[in-house]
Amino acid sequence: MACAPQAGAGEALPAPRGAVILTVSGAIEATNGAGQARFDREMLEALGMASFRTTSAWSDGAQLYEGIPLRAVLDRVGARGSRIIASALNGYEIAIPSEDLKFPLLLATKVDGRVLTLRDKGPLWIVYPRDDYPELADVRYESRWVWQLNRLHIE
Repeated sequence: MACAPQAGAGEALPAPRGAVILTVSGAIEATNGAGQARFDREMLEALGMASFRTTSAWSDGAQLYEGIPLRAVLDRVGARGSRIIASALNGYEIAIPSEDLKFPLLLATKVDGRVLTLRDKGPLWIVYPRDDYPELADVRYESRWVWQLNRLHIE
């Protein structure tokens, strides 16, 4: 992936202590079980938080999205590949090309200060900062806003 490992990628990944909300598999260097990197909420949030305000096809106005930068997760596991297969709890899957990593994508955990639950697109939602980059206001990118995200597979 045009993702080179950053600090932490070579370090052992601890076992999750809470409920696993994201599993990363495929071409990764750091794992904590059977070729996978499993993360609970605390582990993800420890990677650092970010936020941005943007509109989406699913809202009437701009909303504040808060969460973990996707790049931080990929760096932590030492991801190497050219695309990410993002999967949701409902079976939805889509390929996200590594070129999309030029944008500061978030694994949102909150919208307008509200923690995302299964009922409202959580616990994780891949979000694009479309108001900051006009090219993101396109159906190709809208299909990559994966809600109820639970798995990333690096190819």
